[in-house]
Amino acid sequence: MDLSSFKRLVLAHYRSMYRVAYAILRDSDDSQDAVQDAVTRLWEKRHELTDISDHEAFCITAVKRRCIDMLRQRQRTMEEMPTSLEHLEDGTDTAQAIESRDTLARVNELMDALPEQQREVLRLRSWGGCSVQEIAEITGLSCDNARKVLSRARQKLKELYNRKK
Repeated sequence: MDLSSFKRLVLAHYRSMYRVAYAILRDSDDSQDAVQDAVTRLWEKRHELTDISDHEAFCITAVKRRCIDMLRQRQRTMEEMPTSLEHLEDGTDTAQAIESRDTLARVNELMDALPEQQREVLRLRSWGGCSVQEIAEITGLSCDNARKVLSRARQKLKELYNRKK
């Protein structure tokens, strides 16, 4: 695939890719980075793109996955933050900070036990701050289905959390 074909098949969907990235990340700079990373990866695999029937859906999926990777990286960074006393702000309750970190780590661990679709919808809502409408657009679900999947994911996560206490 040459440059002009790539522009016609991939870069034509740049705006759609950016809208999806922004819906997930809620930050303009991060969204642009995610789209740029996705386009770079697509360019590297441009020879495989000729077999794709729906280029827009393929591009949207690529940027969605890149955004989810970025959210996971943010989460890992938050988990790696030091919790020793010298790193806590004055007035911060040490026990509360440690308990919050442990709870967050436990919830993230339990989220991995959810089915892929539930996990994705829950992360888009929780980490990405996406509305149900945005989740529906990103995942290709109807709004009602997205709402149901989100509700079931929350219910299942609550069950798992209470069971492991």
